[in-house]
Amino acid sequence: MPLHGSESERDRVTLTHVAQRAGVSLTTASHCFSHRRPVAAATRERVWRAAAELGYTHVGARSAVGVLVRPPEAIPGFVFGTASFAQMAGAVAISCLGRGYTTVTATDLDDLLGRAPRLDGVVVLYPRHSDPDVQSLVRHDMPAVSFDPDPANNEFRWWVGVNYVSSIRTLLTHLRLGGARRIAAIVGQTDNMYRRAILATYTTAVRSWGQTPVIRVADNDLGEAAGAEAAWNLLRSDDAPDAVITSSSVFAKGSLTAALELRLRVPDEFMVATVTDGPVAEFAEVPITGLRLNVNESALRLVDLLQTRIRGGGPPASNPVVGLELIKRAATLRSANS
Repeated sequence: MPLHGSESERDRVTLTHVAQRAGVSLTTASHCFSHRRPVAAATRERVWRAAAELGYTHVGARSAVGVLVRPPEAIPGFVFGTASFAQMAGAVAISCLGRGYTTVTATDLDDLLGRAPRLDGVVVLYPRHSDPDVQSLVRHDMPAVSFDPDPANNEFRWWVGVNYVSSIRTLLTHLRLGGARRIAAIVGQTDNMYRRAILATYTTAVRSWGQTPVIRVADNDLGEAAGAEAAWNLLRSDDAPDAVITSSSVFAKGSLTAALELRLRVPDEFMVATVTDGPVAEFAEVPITGLRLNVNESALRLVDLLQTRIRGGGPPASNPVVGLELIKRAATLRSANS
């Protein structure tokens, strides 16, 4: 039987089916849910995984929601100081607790299965292009929602999005009004809706101002060092930019470091801004301008949508969209742009 499957298939699944799939006795499978007898962790995980794959719901198990943090840069980004992924995952967890759900967090669906005795739904944060886990969730009708849509999956309609185009355009206009005439963009490697929106909006905007787009891709795993290297190469070129926007606050911090090492005056000679605001940008040597996401509002909308789906409701007629707030800081505040 597939993961979840149709409602009629789920209704026919019993603990016996779970035990057979997990390769254990019915008694052992029962103990994995009742905790009346100790069971080895590996066995318990195998049974819980089988239950999730079959769509079996044990009435005595506490409701749980899985949180999938999809971008591969989320984990190293946390080490580098990026707070956005951790803040969103934490806000989703708190919102779920308020609705009576526990949460388990993982980086992919295979890791998530077997982590809880009962999995009622899944929240996917920032799915990748043609995301295999989103495809699997759609194919097997597991109640799930995502923050940002999968750019390649029009079938999946259960998502909350961000008004990237308007917000990024506002950021670029802020730089332009401050005197920037050659704006570069430094982005990471992950192909998702966020990165595509940055590239598309940036390219359209600067071309409308008569500028050729200047785009560099930084290595997600190298964090600030990658941003510094990209900015250093740009600033040492014959046609150096006088401003940069980045997809990550750590790339922005690296860009600032490169500019200061080259003895450029920030913001008078070079402005630095990031599409993802956070402590790294706020507490930089020269505080960096950024776009701030209201993670609490986003999480509430996500969990509202998930609960609608768990209860059997239909997909939204129009997807909820949240905006980004422009936080102006010293790294872009020339006298004409304050």
